[in-house]
Amino acid sequence: MTNHPHHKHERPLVAVIGAGVVGLTTALLLQCNHYDVTIISDEFPWEDKPRPDYASPKAGAHWRSMCDEDDERAKGYDTVSYRTFQELAKNPESGVKIRDAIDYFDFNPTGHEGQDPWWSKIVDDFKKIPSTNAAFPIAYSYKTPVITPNIYLRFLLHQFKEAGGHVQHRKLSHVAEAALWVGTKPRPIKIIVNCTGFQARHLGGVNDLRNFQTRGQTAVVRASWIHETVTWISKSGSIMYVIPRSNGEVVLGGSHESYQNNESVSGTKTTHILKTIVDRYPKILTPGSSAAYAASPDLLSKFDIVDQKVGFRPSRIGGFRVEVEHGRTGTGQHVLIAHNYGHGGAGYQSSWGTAQDTLELIQKAEKETVDEQPLEFARL
Repeated sequence: MTNHPHHKHERPLVAVIGAGVVGLTTALLLQCNHYDVTIISDEFPWEDKPRPDYASPKAGAHWRSMCDEDDERAKGYDTVSYRTFQELAKNPESGVKIRDAIDYFDFNPTGHEGQDPWWSKIVDDFKKIPSTNAAFPIAYSYKTPVITPNIYLRFLLHQFKEAGGHVQHRKLSHVAEAALWVGTKPRPIKIIVNCTGFQARHLGGVNDLRNFQTRGQTAVVRASWIHETVTWISKSGSIMYVIPRSNGEVVLGGSHESYQNNESVSGTKTTHILKTIVDRYPKILTPGSSAAYAASPDLLSKFDIVDQKVGFRPSRIGGFRVEVEHGRTGTGQHVLIAHNYGHGGAGYQSSWGTAQDTLELIQKAEKETVDEQPLEFARL
């Protein structure tokens, strides 16, 4: 990513609302492509104790495509992101690491006998492998990026600031408020980018009632001997996973409860996660543990539990919203409003793809605005 060789004063001013993985990625990409960007957020999600509705810091965060075989748009997003993470993994400060991955299915994800999933052509070292679990007869192995959220989110913010981007701590109640600057700017805001995730439901001028929260719970344990990520995917929609971090901790999950917003950790759910993972993946126990030990009932003593987390995926009926509309601010000034939210559980793995799409849509809309002033404006 290189800065456009234009002078600073030529860059259109952009406000990106939201500082989750999608907001940070979009802001960085715009900043590196001839825009002067400020991120506006009331909170930066990895600070101290993030609000529960911020999903980014609590995500398992590895690339594993979950999109349908016929969803060309989502496939494109995931492809762009996989390739970008491969590049980022070359930088040890990024918090991105390429690891071995195994996915188990209790159904054929392609819907066709003998066919490999679409992403088999995208990932490195794809193989269909014999399954070690009769309940999950289909298994694939491949290389995938695994992301440590706190390191990676700070890395994105650092890269953004290094590229000349700005940050404002501010809470907005309406999308058009992003055009009102605290401080003096000689030029008007030309573009507002809404990356507010679930909060797009409550943001004035957007109020997207298709947005809902999907609760997820994980247990983080110390298990420095685990270096691969393993996922079990059921036709019922339940997904369990083992995701190692670079510091020897491993994220075990998970749960997937649509329209649930209970913030407290459920002990029953933690027990269910640990028991399921031990049954399916005894490797998680200290090396040298016997089968009898694995089968003994005292579950919690077998783990060094570092943390238990509850997060809320910013889901949306109909999936991603990535589009641009024309609007006016309260003072009647024309503004482009781009939307990039509704990622559900696919925030990291589609982040670079949706950011790229947002950039291209903005560039196209700017060109159209220059060619002919649009007559249709969104009513804000």
